[in-house]
Amino acid sequence: MRRRYTATADAAPGLAESSRYEPDGKQKGGPRSRLVEAIAVLLLARPMRAAEIAQVLGKPTRYVSSYLSYWRTRGLFDYENGFWVLTPAGEDFAKNILEREMNSRVAQYAALARQIASSSVEHNSLAMKHKSSLTPRQQSGEFQPFIAQLTINADNKSQEHLLASCSRALLEDLEIDEDERQVLELLLEHYRRWGMTYMYLDQLERELEADRIWLMSILRSLQTKGLVYLYNDRRLGMRVGLSKKIKNAISACIRAIS
Repeated sequence: MRRRYTATADAAPGLAESSRYEPDGKQKGGPRSRLVEAIAVLLLARPMRAAEIAQVLGKPTRYVSSYLSYWRTRGLFDYENGFWVLTPAGEDFAKNILEREMNSRVAQYAALARQIASSSVEHNSLAMKHKSSLTPRQQSGEFQPFIAQLTINADNKSQEHLLASCSRALLEDLEIDEDERQVLELLLEHYRRWGMTYMYLDQLERELEADRIWLMSILRSLQTKGLVYLYNDRRLGMRVGLSKKIKNAISACIRAIS
């Protein structure tokens, strides 16, 4: 029988406040950790031991256990007969995470579909216009630029793969905590996908669903370590970018393995 968790003011200092959640699953008073979200989604499937969760997520068991214990006191998880389970509040939290991620995924696919449809119409129009201006012999040679374009796309994919590999290696080598890793990982992912070495503060807040005070403290810490730079653009707001140290390290890694 699953034990229902009820936060009380005398359970621990500040527990009643930190255990409250909004209807949409957002914790009051601070940002949510991606690791906590991942654990909650796993436990929505079935009860699991800490070692099993750690193996699935690729994290040290001791590290995962510390998260489980911490969030047990906040009312998300409970421990029964050697297995970790979700409390009713934890179940609501996990379901909201799933809903959010699914909605985000649908939005991404919808944007990609619109882009494909738009580029297809534009490409066909340009191709027909170009073909009509060619002689029959020139038209028969249209496969050559097509093959060249395939080669360019393959090169781009290869470069993206190298960048992803070097980003992972860099994150493993850096001595940073989990919150700093989460922010830096997002900046590197943005760089890999879009080729841009910076994001704006409001973008980071939205992507991480983070509290600004928490986020700024993490960014200041990363800045002190020489991993990011902060620039205040008067028109567009605070810009957060990868430092020269990071960009040079990634470039050196790509040259080494390419």
